Amino acid sequence: MLYLLDSSAVLNDFSFQFSSRNKYITTSLAVDEFRDMRSRHLMENALNHRILRIQEPSKESLKSINGLIREKGFSKLSETDITLLALALDFQKEKKKFSLITDDYSIQNFCSLLGIPFESVIRGKIKQTISFSLKCPACGKTPAKGFKARKCPICGSPLKRVKCFTMG
Repeated sequence: MLYLLDSSAVLNDFSFQFSSRNKYITTSLAVDEFRDMRSRHLMENALNHRILRIQEPSKESLKSINGLIREKGFSKLSETDITLLALALDFQKEKKKFSLITDDYSIQNFCSLLGIPFESVIRGKIKQTISFSLKCPACGKTPAKGFKARKCPICGSPLKRVKCFTMG
């Protein structure tokens, strides 16, 4: 099986082991997050045995993910998260069978929104998917997707960001 690996999976699970039956891919920004001796040693050993590979996402997928982040109202995704999600988008386009391993709920949430397969290690999978939209607290109107202004087009009140939940 091919796994796209987020550093949270290794950092959160002290018993995490790379299996030679699988292939793992991650991004250079995720590798930079392996700072403690245990995770650094695991990562270097997996790289040396060619079980783990470093791959960067395409510029096209990075642009797509950044656009989706703005559209969906996400602001808590790190650059590392963005590179992993963009690489997952590349894999989807290439019709690769893979799963993203992460304990990061923000990444899981975004995977759920995009139909990207994911697995958790310790924390479990999210139960609800969250997206965000703009809403006017004064008149209750929700502007159309992609609306860029900060004020309500109906009454002129400042728009607020609100969570929208769906079952995950």
